This record gives sequence, C-alpha cells and structure tokens, in this order.
Amino acid sequence: MKIKNIKFNFQITTKQKRLASSIDKKLSQIIKEDLPFFKVVKRFVIFSGGKRIRPLTHYYFCKLLNYSGKEWLDVAAIGELIHAASLLHDDVIDNSNQRRGKPTLHITEGNKKTILAGDYLLACGIDHLRTLEHGFVLLPIFTRVIKNLAVSEILQMEYENNPNITEDIYEQIILGKTADLFSAMVESAAIISSVNSKQIQVYRQYGLKMGRLFQIRDDYLDYFSTQEELGKELYLDFFRGLITYPILVLRKSLSNKEKKELFKDWNDYEKRKEKLSFLLELMQKYHIRKKIATEIEEAIHSLMNFIINHETQNIEEKEEMIKTLNKLMVSVED
Repeated sequence: MKIKNIKFNFQITTKQKRLASSIDKKLSQIIKEDLPFFKVVKRFVIFSGGKRIRPLTHYYFCKLLNYSGKEWLDVAAIGELIHAASLLHDDVIDNSNQRRGKPTLHITEGNKKTILAGDYLLACGIDHLRTLEHGFVLLPIFTRVIKNLAVSEILQMEYENNPNITEDIYEQIILGKTADLFSAMVESAAIISSVNSKQIQVYRQYGLKMGRLFQIRDDYLDYFSTQEELGKELYLDFFRGLITYPILVLRKSLSNKEKKELFKDWNDYEKRKEKLSFLLELMQKYHIRKKIATEIEEAIHSLMNFIINHETQNIEEKEEMIKTLNKLMVSVED
C-alpha cells in the first residue's frame, strides 16, 4: 500500500475543533492568575495553535468505552496542561526559537520565567486533579508521567553528542518524553469508564504504542518534512547532537567506513554541522525514509485494527478515531 500526497501536518475536523474549544475553556478555568505574568502564560497555552491530540485521545477512548459523564473534560485538560508544561521546558532546553510557526515563550519572556511557568502549569493541573471524583486513583498515573518526563529529559541530555546510544536507551527516552502521557490519557479513560483492572493494562499498552508512534513520526518529520509543514526549523535534533530514530535505523545499514566518517567528531558542533549533507545522502542511499514510513504505516494499521474490533455504542466516534489515525500516515515513497 502506497500513500501519496499526504499532508504531514494533518488538520482536525470541525467537530474536533469544537471539542478543542471546550478543552481550552476548561484550561482557562484551571490555570490561575496569581500574577499578571500568568495571564500571559494562560493566553500563550490556550492560543498556541496546538490540536489537542492528547485530550482528544482521552475523549475518544471515553466514547469507545461508552462513558457518558463529564469528568473526561477535566482529565483531558490536565493531560494537556502537563503536555504544555513539558513544551515550555523543552523549548528552553532545546533553545528553540519557534513552535507551530510562532515565537516560543522563552524568546519573549526569558528562560527563567518560562521554566517557572511550566512548573506553575504542572501545579495547577495537580491541584485541580485532587478535586475530581477519580482524582485519588488518577494521581499516581499523572505523577508517574511528570516523573518520567524529567527522567527522559535528563537521560537525553546525558546522551547528547553520543553516537553510541543504544536502542534501549532511546526507547526509554521516548517512553518518558511522549509515550507515557498518551498512555495516561488512554488509561485514565478506562479508569473513569469503570473498566476492570486487568483490561486497564490493555488500554495502557495501547496508549504506549500510540505515543511511541507519535514520537517516531515526529523524529521522521524532523528529517523528511518541510519547515512550513512542520511549523519549526528542520534538523533541530541533529544540530543538538541527538541520535533519534532515523539515525538509529540508518546506523544498522552503514559500513564501518561510513560509520567512522559520519560519527567522527560528532561532539564538535561545527564539524558535525558540516556533515548534514553527507548524512542526508546516506539516508537516501539506504532508503531510510521509506523504511521508517513503512514502519509508521504498519503501526497505524495495528492501532486502527484495535479500534475496528472494539465493541462500542458510539459508532460515530469510533469512525472518527479510525479516520484520525489514518491522517497520521506519511509517504512511503523515497
């Protein structure tokens, strides 16, 4: 199956925009304004241009599980707050100037205030969580996510400029950076839907697979998209010296001579920067774009099959989930 003319930066539907608007209203309620600066932070988070994929994932799984209550909106918003806080921290760590085509907060407000803004968002989220019916049960899930975010970021820093990073270390990093929050969104949907404890683990594992897909897709887009479609500069991980999925896949195919040439002086920014063209030539030579796109496609089909085979009363939302997953496809052509 070959996918052609795919937009990397997929658009959400009108219904999803309405749901996102409800999530934004809830975010506005949860984020306090103890100082005038936090009003700036609130506006930045709400009008950042994000598609609210994580809270929408929570909503759709609630619907898939025939949940009919209102608590989903609070849980979804808390998940988005954690994500927003992690992006504020990431942009400082990565020294990113743009996100979604707009200046990052640390560019306009400075690093120190941005780090504290991220901490404040996390505090607002946890503070709101304790007021919910299922807050006590959900608390360890969300604190686990926050802990793993910190662990993965530090682990990634420790392996900056290190071409010898193993696949196991990479998987541990993306578990904390991306997969665990998706897992929490799906797992929490199962919990508030009163799914039994054994089945909850099935949904948690689904969320981990979904989060892993998003991170590998993100790594793919950093090399095989455009700045216009991505909304930020390309090759940021490369310039930072990070070995992400495309290079891990490439490394398996390289000859000893090519490995030596590519990774020699990898920890020297200026020398590494000069090797970008060589790296892209190697990726083309070994069809890395096609290999990863095929893997992404297979992962999407696996996730879709789970939804297709899942019984639910909410057929419309089930179909929307399948269509949304299909939008994550990338071209398998070199």
